[in-house]
Amino acid sequence: MTERIAGALASTLAARSRVVLRRPEKAIAAVLVPLLAVDGEPHVLYTRRSALLPRHQGQIAFPGGRHHPDEDRDLQTTALREAHEEIGLSPTDVRILGALDDIETMATRFVITPFVGVVPYPYAWRPCEAEVDAIFTVPLRVLRAPETLRREVWDFSGRRVPIDTYAVDGHVIWGATQRITRNLLQMLPSLD
Repeated sequence: MTERIAGALASTLAARSRVVLRRPEKAIAAVLVPLLAVDGEPHVLYTRRSALLPRHQGQIAFPGGRHHPDEDRDLQTTALREAHEEIGLSPTDVRILGALDDIETMATRFVITPFVGVVPYPYAWRPCEAEVDAIFTVPLRVLRAPETLRREVWDFSGRRVPIDTYAVDGHVIWGATQRITRNLLQMLPSLD
């Protein structure tokens, strides 16, 4: 991750009014949106959720999960704890740049706060087999390419729904993860 991009993103995140959702009927969660430089090029890190999980099996996600007020002092702590549990990323190895807008899921009823953080590369990732079956990165330039973003119509129990996706190297990034990625891309400075 270049310092220019990280610094500009941190400034942008700090200078704006963030959308904070209050939905008492929904569970509170936080995720880490890891940014890293692979061979000098800025990338975003994703995971593929294990098929053993009760929800969102096999979906592309950011490391994160439910907020536990009895053990997490705040949502940033939740994101860092979950990243440590899911991919073996030490919280001391993350430089948090700021938070993106909260988003909510419809089917599983969560409000998610995404925290953007710069992480080192290379790194000795240790995926939790019960939760994560793959860790991969995608260059920002690929995510920004117009042909990567697609609108598809999916069938959900007989209901046809338009879904925005990022199709990358055999992975389909959709749902909450796609919306968080889109919000990140809107905040990033030019890569030129």
